[in-house]
Amino acid sequence: MAELRKDPLVQRWVIISDKRGKRPSDFKAAKSTEDVRPGPCAFCPGYEEGTGPETFAMRDGGEANASDWRVRVIVNKFPAVASDFPCADSAFGEGTVFGECRLPGFGSHEVVIETPDHDTPFVDLPVPHICDVLKAYQVRMKSFRKDARFKYCQVFKNRGNRAGASMTHSHSQIVALPIATHNIEDELRGAKEYYDTHGRCIFCDVVAHESAIKSRLIDENEHFVTVAPYAPRFPYETWLVPKRHSSNYETVGDDELQSLAALLKFMLQKMDVAFSQPPYNFMLQTAPLDPDNWDLPYYHWYVRLVPQLITLGGFELGSGCHINAVAPEKAAEFLRNVNIN
Repeated sequence: MAELRKDPLVQRWVIISDKRGKRPSDFKAAKSTEDVRPGPCAFCPGYEEGTGPETFAMRDGGEANASDWRVRVIVNKFPAVASDFPCADSAFGEGTVFGECRLPGFGSHEVVIETPDHDTPFVDLPVPHICDVLKAYQVRMKSFRKDARFKYCQVFKNRGNRAGASMTHSHSQIVALPIATHNIEDELRGAKEYYDTHGRCIFCDVVAHESAIKSRLIDENEHFVTVAPYAPRFPYETWLVPKRHSSNYETVGDDELQSLAALLKFMLQKMDVAFSQPPYNFMLQTAPLDPDNWDLPYYHWYVRLVPQLITLGGFELGSGCHINAVAPEKAAEFLRNVNIN
């Protein structure tokens, strides 16, 4: 089968072409070949004074920077953006063709150290511990929301060099910016257009539709579904979508976080079994931080999980249209049947 599909959220076309003959076993060669560095490292207990300043931690006792933490959030020592730059009210330019296309590099870049154990990967953490990591994301996002300079917050995790990780010790990152990025603006625009036309949230409709037809449904629990999106750009791309409508991740309650932690762990276990511990990225997609984007009826936060199994070619880079050799229906069927025991 080969067909063109358009993502109804962002109006982006992809080519689904399983005539290219990719089987799940063909992707196992993409296993992460990262240089695993033995501990201890800068993220390990006992080395707290050598990291960036601590902004949040979960401890069973002790004072700030003590070594008895379970989850620790620090300022990145090598940040993409930093709070010591001024936050300009508007972009400025050079009086040239580029116009007002520059801002100072203001923002916040933090690292979430997910476990004190250097050798324990995220997928092997107990569900309550993963839930602690998810709560840490909430705490920091709520803090950024109180500062009107920040407009958007991106939470993401990279595993493996190919996915962008530079440290072996399990961690994720949070970047807060004074702008809303292109991707979230596209999603908000597409979701608003769908809502204006149909009077419903597109994500709520996706949850209902995929739960009914089940061809792209991978797993579900009380509060979440895991689906292969209709027009995925990457093979075995997976979305974890809450059943309850909410545009802002900060509003998620403890029961939902436990459900998310359990389903995320289960999905990562399946990816590890299916593709021999591939490099991957997961991204938390949520509404911007400013008050105008609170409790939106048309947007719905979700987690996007992408195993890094391919290398983009000139067609994708030139056209912006991705070729996916695995139909999402076949990807979902395969992942449903992966046995993690």
